[in-house]
Amino acid sequence: MNSDNHHREIILLGLPPVTPEVRGMWHKGYPVHKGETEASVNFATLLAKKQGIVPDQDLLRREWLNFVDTLLLAGFHLHIIPFPEGLNRPDSLYHDAVFIRDGGMIFRSIWIKGRFSVKDRITEGEYHSRLISTKLKKTVITLPKEAFLEGGDINFIETAGGSYYFGGLSRSNRLGHDFVRGIVRPDHYVLIESDGYHLDTVFTPVLSAGNELVALIIAAGSIKAKSMAQIRALGIPVIEVSAQDSSGDGDTLGDYAVNALIAPGVMVNCSRFTTPGVEEKLKKLGIERFVAPLTSFKYAGGSVHCLTNEIY
Repeated sequence: MNSDNHHREIILLGLPPVTPEVRGMWHKGYPVHKGETEASVNFATLLAKKQGIVPDQDLLRREWLNFVDTLLLAGFHLHIIPFPEGLNRPDSLYHDAVFIRDGGMIFRSIWIKGRFSVKDRITEGEYHSRLISTKLKKTVITLPKEAFLEGGDINFIETAGGSYYFGGLSRSNRLGHDFVRGIVRPDHYVLIESDGYHLDTVFTPVLSAGNELVALIIAAGSIKAKSMAQIRALGIPVIEVSAQDSSGDGDTLGDYAVNALIAPGVMVNCSRFTTPGVEEKLKKLGIERFVAPLTSFKYAGGSVHCLTNEIY
């Protein structure tokens, strides 16, 4: 399989069916989750709770179907796995399971199973592993005891100029990333401290049509200075974006535009970048843009990258 296909084969979890007891995703509001640190609180869900926001199920379903169509249009090959029945229960707040990115990482014949620092999400991680083991026949590998790892903190890309592993230290720790490093053996390995509760809420790489890493889009205001220095040392152009293109700040929820799914020459996200000049730069780099609005999902703190996971 060539590296372009590596980026193109994606797994998604289907939406949970509506039942008499469970009237759709987040039908009682969005659960508030926090990892080990204060910065790991999901700002979006906190805001949704404060404002009493509950998603409109018809809109949510329409947005999800449009999102699937958009991925197909962008040339991705999709494996849509049915939502696990065991999680679709009245007493369950685990509907963040639709964010299959967080459960772990597929690498060749294995599923590196994440370990959630958010206790409420451990159950969904168990379900993800069982589904990937049975549906995709992957061998499940578990992390060492003290390691934490959530897939939203991993950005791994194989490019024409070598492989890159960017690891966020928000809800994951060095032990977790070092374990994955030992398996995937990337050419470049950078661990990043940020205020985003997952790295993919503040950061996305950009790949040219020739599969070269041509830019890194970063909500720099959310990244610690030491980490920014390490990123810049790679010599890859950095495109800085505002908090609005990330998860937002104060009482303003961002657009999550930076939470993007990429492949060579392609970027799919939920909105255009509002930071002046960013879309123009992407156009100059020859990036084909696809946008699928996901308003119902951003209040859960997730978007295109969270809903997808690559089969490497």
